[in-house]
Amino acid sequence: MGHLYQFLLIPTRLTLKVSTVLYRLGVCSIACLAAVFYSSWVLCLVLRKGPRAVFGKKRRDGPPSCLTDTTCGEHRYLILRNSGLRLHYVIAGQEGAQLMLFLHGFPQNWFAWRHQLKEFRQTFKVVAVDLRGYGFSEAPAGSEHYQRDRLLEDVQGLIEALGTDEKNAFTKCILVGHDWGATIAWEFAASYPNMVEKLIILNGVQSHVFSEYLAQHPRQMLQSNYMFLFKLPKLPEFLWSCDDFNFVKNTMMSRNGGIQNPAHSLTGEEMDAYLYGLSERGGLTPPMNYYRSKSSWVPAKHKDILVATLLIWGEKDAYLEKGLLPLAQQYVRKSIRVHCVPEASHWVSEDQPEKVNQLMWDFLRERE
Repeated sequence: MGHLYQFLLIPTRLTLKVSTVLYRLGVCSIACLAAVFYSSWVLCLVLRKGPRAVFGKKRRDGPPSCLTDTTCGEHRYLILRNSGLRLHYVIAGQEGAQLMLFLHGFPQNWFAWRHQLKEFRQTFKVVAVDLRGYGFSEAPAGSEHYQRDRLLEDVQGLIEALGTDEKNAFTKCILVGHDWGATIAWEFAASYPNMVEKLIILNGVQSHVFSEYLAQHPRQMLQSNYMFLFKLPKLPEFLWSCDDFNFVKNTMMSRNGGIQNPAHSLTGEEMDAYLYGLSERGGLTPPMNYYRSKSSWVPAKHKDILVATLLIWGEKDAYLEKGLLPLAQQYVRKSIRVHCVPEASHWVSEDQPEKVNQLMWDFLRERE
């Protein structure tokens, strides 16, 4: 009987192996096409500006003042108890107040939350962290250091170290995430609901939701072309650093994909707040390792969200389709509020900070 069972499993195993091979071939093909596209763009830049301008490196002797001053809060470092990793964060507010933890996305750092740090520090202990591999935080080499469990362990360590009240007793936090930070926040809330009181998400979805949607929507594949490019070794770092990080600047400042609100367009100094860390030797590799590691993430054990959730979505997002929203919502088992901001881009917290802050206040004042 056992031999018959093993025999019957052969077609299933073969199908899975063939599907895996076809998937990898598909990803590799799209990555190569993306490489051709970005290489062609760089070639056009060379023809227009000359090789010296495109391949020369702009010297940045130090970080811009806006990245290191104390306007938004005090700069501190924390060595995580379990991993020994050293993370940089900015903190403001009262020590005994409830922790509100902010997680940024690519290609940003703690500075992405400057508007929210100033807004919520009167009521909460606000903390904006540089995720591992970003900004002033430690950047382990190798994509294996950017697996889901490592990222969730970082968040857990931060909350355990910083999420205490006046009596030094642990309290649940308000967890806020955007883009990659949103993905991590979704995953953390699902895995550690006892550590999160409320979840606030800005233009980002769960890893499994994105993968499912991507496989069925070719347009999203086109919008995510850079993600496929990042799976290749070394070439993405070279291409994205050309012309003083032309692609990074376009991502955040262009008419199509960048911040839409003229009142909050990034200044040269503010853009440099993001470019400084990336321009350090090997600075692009750790952020790109998030994408390289994602395909090898072990499927999540927990997908349901058991905490009250606010989902804010800039409708002019050039990188994530609005069609992802219903899929993301279906895993929330508690109350969820969804607010689309028609005039905002993917960078909604910087694009429309007043609107985002008001939506957050309304949600935080709600009683379940």
